[in-house]
Amino acid sequence: MAWLQLTLESDPQHAEQMAELLEKFGAVSVSFSAVSNEPVFGQEETEPVLWQQTRVVATLYEETDLDVLLVCLRDRIGAEHILKHEITLLEDRDWISEYQQGHRPLTFGDRLCICPSWCRPPDSLTEPIILDPGLAFGTGSHATTSLCLEWLVANDVTGKTVIDYGCGSGILALAAARLGAGEVYAVDIDPQALQAARENIQRNHLDRHIVISHADEIDLPATDVLIANILMNPLLDLGPQFAVLVQVGGRLALSGLLATQAGECLAAYQGWFNMEHPVYRQEWALLQGTRA
Repeated sequence: MAWLQLTLESDPQHAEQMAELLEKFGAVSVSFSAVSNEPVFGQEETEPVLWQQTRVVATLYEETDLDVLLVCLRDRIGAEHILKHEITLLEDRDWISEYQQGHRPLTFGDRLCICPSWCRPPDSLTEPIILDPGLAFGTGSHATTSLCLEWLVANDVTGKTVIDYGCGSGILALAAARLGAGEVYAVDIDPQALQAARENIQRNHLDRHIVISHADEIDLPATDVLIANILMNPLLDLGPQFAVLVQVGGRLALSGLLATQAGECLAAYQGWFNMEHPVYRQEWALLQGTRA
């Protein structure tokens, strides 16, 4: 079987939307890289590292209707955000197997492991989170997700109430449960995300430990920890609600932000939380704070 490779270039913020649509068109794999290896400015972890363009490369079945796909991309994202596209016919290879070989277990600290179903987890971790790489909802490899997972490991959640707001695949809720949280709530407004999260929670036998719901259909309790890996505008809109949900002394982590957006979001939350210095990775940021 021959395959098609579609290479697109866009700005970092629209690359994730591209990946979601490519998944719906049956992409076997999607990868991201910087168009140029030279960052605009910054050093990883301490300052923003930004690239002006991101390359998105998708492997698709040969019969994929690329004309329809490109029209959908332009309608969904805007033609002005698709800076370049290139189509290549690939030789007959087992791309699914190669894709699986490219995804290995991800470990965070000495207690947390995100492991694809076809891999064996490290012997030292007896209860990994089984999560196959998906394109739209997160499996730990994206910078914002890994920042959030590292934050959960660094902030002891044992016995605490944790809310994963905008749960996507449920990866952060799963991690909190594996790390010993007492009560975990996973909420989202996207039905597809909720379905993916529900399946992942059941697959990991944590459905008795995690409450999953549409965000508008649940009265969330006061919480010790709230983590939200979503987008800038929803984070700004949700600030007052998060301030009510997080108990005094409770911890907050926000990601899904470009590094250039961190300052505005941090300023918006300073009225309710004692905000700390952002953590940067590539062109992304994580904000953290304690409820005042």
